[in-house]
This record gives sequence, C-alpha cells and structure tokens, in this order.
Amino acid sequence: MSFATERAAIEGRLASNWTTTDIAYVNVPFAPDNAAPWVRLNILNGESGPRNVNDGKRHLGVIVLQIFVPQNTGTATARTYADSLATIFEDAQFSGILCGVASIETIGNTGTWYQINVTVGYWRDEN
Repeated sequence: MSFATERAAIEGRLASNWTTTDIAYVNVPFAPDNAAPWVRLNILNGESGPRNVNDGKRHLGVIVLQIFVPQNTGTATARTYADSLATIFEDAQFSGILCGVASIETIGNTGTWYQINVTVGYWRDEN
C-alpha cells in the first residue's frame, strides 16, 4: 500500500461514517461557517521500519481529528463529536490499516473556535 492509498483509505472511512459536520481536508480549500461546528482531518505519518528481517516494512502514523465548535457554547457538543469520531477509528481494521485506542486533547479557544482533538495511532504493514 502506498502513502497515497493510505490517505485515501483513511479519508474514505471518515467520509463514509461522518455526516454530522463539514470536513476540512489538508491542502483543500475550506471556508467554515462561523456558526456551524466542523472537523479537520490530519494524517501524520511516523517512523517506518522493518517488521522483521526480510519480512516487509511497518509504517506508523497518527490520525488527528480536530473538532471546532463556536466559542462560548460549552463543551458538550465537542465531546459528543469526539466520542462519535473515536468510534469510527478506535480499534478499527480497514484496507490493511490497524488502528489503536483513541484519546482526546483539549486545545481550548483558538480564534473564534473552541477546539478538541481526537488522536488515534495506526499502523500498516507492507511486504
């Protein structure tokens, strides 16, 4: 599996399972509505290395789902979205990608938004 195929698989899983808000993708034009929550997907590739001697490669990464809700609206919506997004990827196996446990990180106020991130580590093997 190539890095491009990996990206397409992760983006496809999110697009197929998340219809609650708009999704922003990296390097794709996006203008959020200042009143509507939205989500941004980031795929951070990590270290790659040999699985075992002469047994292919293992690629590591992290899926980061950034949740944005308007400031001064509380945290309930953002945390509900975090729970839903976590279930899409947590312990999931799809297209040769294996995901781990999800965690959340409160970022807080960023501009006009309140932000929480959901992160899920993943790996994929290549022969």
